[in-house]
Formats: sequence, C-alpha cells, structure tokens
Amino acid sequence: MVGILVVTHGNFSEAIIGSMELVFGRQEKLEALTLNYGDDIKELLAKIKEKARKLDDGDGVMVLVDLLGGSPCNVTASCLKEEHIQCVTGLNLPMLITVLEERERAALWELPEVAMESGKSGIVNLKELIG
Repeated sequence: MVGILVVTHGNFSEAIIGSMELVFGRQEKLEALTLNYGDDIKELLAKIKEKARKLDDGDGVMVLVDLLGGSPCNVTASCLKEEHIQCVTGLNLPMLITVLEERERAALWELPEVAMESGKSGIVNLKELIG
C-alpha cells in the first residue's frame, strides 16, 4: 500500500486529516507534517525524508502539499529524485480522500493523475450545478 504524507503551511495538514477522518475514518500509513513561521527548512527536509522512509513499505510514498512554489513544495521537490516518491500540489479534501481510496489499487506512478483529477472535479460552482 502506498504511504501518504501531507505537508503544508501551518496546521492545515493535521486539520485536513482530521476532517478526512470524519468522512472516511482513520487511515493507516498516513502522516502529517507542518511548517510554521520560523521553522528551519533543513529540519523539514530531514522530517520529510524520515517520514517517507517510515511510510514506504515498498510501494512508495505519495506526498500531497498545499501550494505550488511554497516551502513544503520546494523542500519536497528536492526529494523527488527518489524513485519511490511522487508529489502533487493544491491539496484539497476530495483529493486526499480519493488518493486514500485508490492507493491499494493504483501504482505510485498512477496516483498523481488520480489526485489531480479528483482535486479538480471537487471544485464546482454549486449555484450552476443546482441552479
């Protein structure tokens, strides 16, 4: 099973996992990392590498980050030379739930597309949908 690591600015990673658990229940092989004001980027890099090793049982690790170009994204990018790590930006709740649903059926290399499609399809103008 692919491990999932959620890395965000502030406590968003912990909060979105908490919200996901309300809908989807507690999940194994899922970890959160936060980057707060004044945190050391080198420490974040070490934590990402440590968590990725912990989460990878041979199927790899999918990292979901909040913002393209933000520090969690940039630090994760330096880890992507590893074969068993993928990363998608723009984290939202539909994306997280779908990745968790699909990670036992889909290979690591397939999960970025799954994440991106789900993230996009979860964005809807409700007034147009029901109007």
